[in-house]
Amino acid sequence: MANKNKNFNNFFNTNKFLGSFSSYLDIPYSKIDKECCFIGRSNVGKSSLLNAITKTKKLAKTSKTPGRTQSINVFEINNKINIIDLPGYGFAKVSKVMREKLIILIEDYIENRDKLSHVFLLIDAKVGIKNSDIDMLDFLNNCSKKFSIVLTKIDKISYNHTSFQKKSILSLMKNYRKTFQDIYLSETKKNKGINEIQKTIYGLS
Repeated sequence: MANKNKNFNNFFNTNKFLGSFSSYLDIPYSKIDKECCFIGRSNVGKSSLLNAITKTKKLAKTSKTPGRTQSINVFEINNKINIIDLPGYGFAKVSKVMREKLIILIEDYIENRDKLSHVFLLIDAKVGIKNSDIDMLDFLNNCSKKFSIVLTKIDKISYNHTSFQKKSILSLMKNYRKTFQDIYLSETKKNKGINEIQKTIYGLS
């Protein structure tokens, strides 16, 4: 057990950025056969969450400008699993053509990437689930992709509001019984919920 805990504690210490790609078809071949991806609306806190998971402040580039990620970013973890950072969706201040291009990129990766074993869908706790999130949930369900919800930025709302958001989401998840796996409450400043997400990723590898 002690050795297993040591392996887990060290698992995310070895990581590297493999590159950004404009299509899942452009991702270079790798012997690593497991991937999980992170997705959500723009400005949901995805980069900060990925940096907390990988125990680094700069693996994923954070920005105050929503919509910065416009390609598939691939991070290799401990030579065991790739973490995929997908572009945010629903950002109004990019052109309609770019929005359509990004959603095609996202959906093509999720639907066709054989190595994808789990999707983490991020929801901003302050904002809650929007129509664009429902669209993504329906898409994941139609593709039979297993997913978990990560409720981000819970430090920005009260405990009661957090509980309300969690209960509301779990009620909605009754519509996705075959694909929904779990829900995590997270905030990166105090690493709340990060360990639980790490354990899930570790279990996929």
